[in-house]
Amino acid sequence: MQEKYNDATANRPNGNRLIDASLIGIDINDYIQQLKDEEAWQKNDRNAITLFKTDNMRIVLAAFHENATMPGNTTSGTISLQVLEGKVKISSGLGQIDVGEKQMAALHGEVPYSITAVEESVFLLTIAVIKTPGTL
Repeated sequence: MQEKYNDATANRPNGNRLIDASLIGIDINDYIQQLKDEEAWQKNDRNAITLFKTDNMRIVLAAFHENATMPGNTTSGTISLQVLEGKVKISSGLGQIDVGEKQMAALHGEVPYSITAVEESVFLLTIAVIKTPGTL
């Protein structure tokens, strides 16, 4: 398998962060600290970083300030959300649930949802990617 690295961006000019390999170790605490140290965290209501990205799965670490919202999302595949710090509310046409520290929630694909931080929160969002035939 060929290893894949992210590209440098204005917010993360160092680039070259490994995001896909046969085996990757991920230090969650280091990434939480990085998110909270970045200018984006100081200026915006949230910050996030992709920790792992393949054709079939994405793992994103997100930090939200209190009341920050990620509105109106839909994915083709199932998602799981694991709260590491704080508390978030997941809302969908199916209802609402609060997910607190060290709790998880799962949601099937094609269900519109939003995530709102009830308090300052950090969570892992894992997305199973389902590609439709004919897409890249």
